[in-house]
Amino acid sequence: MSQSPNNDYSLVLSGGGARGAYQAGALRALYEVCKEVNNFNLFRNIVGVSAGAINASYLAAEANNLDRATETMCSMWRNLTTADVFKTDTVTVGRTAWRMVRAVTLGGFSSKLRPTKMGMLNVDPLRDILAKTIRFDQIPVHIKNGDLNSLCITATDYSTSIGVTFFMGTEKLKEWKRVQRVGIREDIDIDHVMASAAIPLFFPPWRIGKRHYGDGCLRNTAPLSPARKIGASKILVIGVRKPSNAGLEDSNIVKPTLGRVLSVVINAIFMDAVESDIERVRIINDSLKMTTNDATLRKLEIAHIQPSQAPSELAEARVEGLPPLLRFMISGLGSAHESAEILSYLTFDPIYLNALVDLGYKDLLKQKENLIQLLSL
Repeated sequence: MSQSPNNDYSLVLSGGGARGAYQAGALRALYEVCKEVNNFNLFRNIVGVSAGAINASYLAAEANNLDRATETMCSMWRNLTTADVFKTDTVTVGRTAWRMVRAVTLGGFSSKLRPTKMGMLNVDPLRDILAKTIRFDQIPVHIKNGDLNSLCITATDYSTSIGVTFFMGTEKLKEWKRVQRVGIREDIDIDHVMASAAIPLFFPPWRIGKRHYGDGCLRNTAPLSPARKIGASKILVIGVRKPSNAGLEDSNIVKPTLGRVLSVVINAIFMDAVESDIERVRIINDSLKMTTNDATLRKLEIAHIQPSQAPSELAEARVEGLPPLLRFMISGLGSAHESAEILSYLTFDPIYLNALVDLGYKDLLKQKENLIQLLSL
């Protein structure tokens, strides 16, 4: 499946917890579209953050067989259960809650609670299943053989609040440093993925070397930046939020319960940056059209795939799929409707996940002609 190296194209996979299942379905459909036109360049440079880091690493580790990669990725997401992702037994959650309360009571997290224990959920099961599923040792092999040009995964350094993009790739790719974000060449393994996917408060900080990291979306102010750094000018972004143009006059006034407030915060962390970055790029593209004929200034061609149905609506219907203890915790935030956005990130229920995979597959195929045009540029 190898083709000549091409850095013009890149995939950007955003974050979203359980919503990553939507990306898996979309990626399977993308493979079928690329196979039809015999152009797999969109899979040569992969950028992932949070749940997108899981999918990005999976693709990179199987870059020589994208048929198998996308098929088994979908299967993995379809069959995930809560027990595969985090421990929810009463003893484990009770101990975690007690440690956090005790740490606060005795003077704060920094001196009384190890960073790796600062999360409501124990995600050791997720680490175990990903470590067994993703063949990280094959990524350098695929780069050397030309099946893969680069893999970029972003996490947030808790010491400095800097967004750190760890990357692997061809020798010509260089490290970078920008305001509140850096790119570091490093061999990516399971700990980089777990760090990138460490949802604040719910998942504990993750250690890489001597530093502790959290979800890459926290300081990911320029999600398209890694793709631009590797030289991409044609980018496919697979998001996990249904587009909305609703204004103040279009919405009902609701009471800001804790569940709704946390939903707004979580959405701001995971979604707003990528959509803002896309809008910024499009404004720059329009400016270039009007102000310059300089051929060295390339405009970015961007395609953005988003759910046609809100994942929160699908998750709300599957509250009973949550373990009893987690369902009890969520109930303290308000109604299922008010907490639906949070549920959409934490509901690892096969019925919900299968619906997301199928939705992603269908939504991407709706954009088939646009993607073929992007691949022909």
